[in-house]
Amino acid sequence: MATIQEIKIDLEEKSMRTLLSAGTNKDCKIVAEGDSWFSYPVVKDIVDHLRQMGYAIKRHSKPGDTLENMVYGTDFGIATQVQRANNYGPISLKETLRSVKNLKPKFVLFSAGGNDVVGSELAQYLNHKRSGLPLFRENFFRDSVNGHIKSAITAFLEQVWQVDSGIHVIMHGYDYAIPSGLQYELAGIRFAGPWVLPAFARKAITTRTEQNRIIRQLVDIFNELLISLSNTYPNFHHIDLRGRFPNEAQWHNEIHLRKEGFEQVAKLFHQKMVEILNYNPVA
Repeated sequence: MATIQEIKIDLEEKSMRTLLSAGTNKDCKIVAEGDSWFSYPVVKDIVDHLRQMGYAIKRHSKPGDTLENMVYGTDFGIATQVQRANNYGPISLKETLRSVKNLKPKFVLFSAGGNDVVGSELAQYLNHKRSGLPLFRENFFRDSVNGHIKSAITAFLEQVWQVDSGIHVIMHGYDYAIPSGLQYELAGIRFAGPWVLPAFARKAITTRTEQNRIIRQLVDIFNELLISLSNTYPNFHHIDLRGRFPNEAQWHNEIHLRKEGFEQVAKLFHQKMVEILNYNPVA
């Protein structure tokens, strides 16, 4: 029986052959940029499921990637001899735009912001419980979402539309993460995480009720931004996942769904594309 990794490699190769084929329906072509929801090593992720449906997808997503890196670029080098730092620029964005220009897809799928909201950045949005201050620094978080997060998403959209103004960009807003302390493991080896529970523990926010309330506020505010952008830009579309995966058993760890959950999200992307096109391109 083929392993998940072998299946992923096979889907990758088939998808590239289809993308490069002159006879491929343009409406089936997709460029995907994002984080681990589009590129998850352990189970079949959203992109894998869409490929199995028949879509041809060029994937630029990377596990753990941040919105800031996808749009602006955070990779750097330091030349100690001359005491100078060098930022390498928006490498990921350039690669994505190159694919958009060369492949001429109908859709760009975007999965970003999760690592900026409930990943390693979470602790900065919390006050220590013993401080007597509100546990959630709501105004600070709203300023971040409506400031640099909104600016980065808008910059990504405008750059894509400079290449092709007719492309539809579809972006999901995640569901409420589970502060379970579960990490990303493969064959018993820990590779990453946990992400959420340690941030709460550092701030002495230890009850699940308090944790869940803050997570709901974080994810709701992020989704409010995406809804606002979808009302502003006709070719930007938001997929609302809130409340779809309420059970801990549906999650592979704190911030990643099991393959069945990713399959459900893939079907929602498919439904949105069918709705936009007014027909099923992979029927």
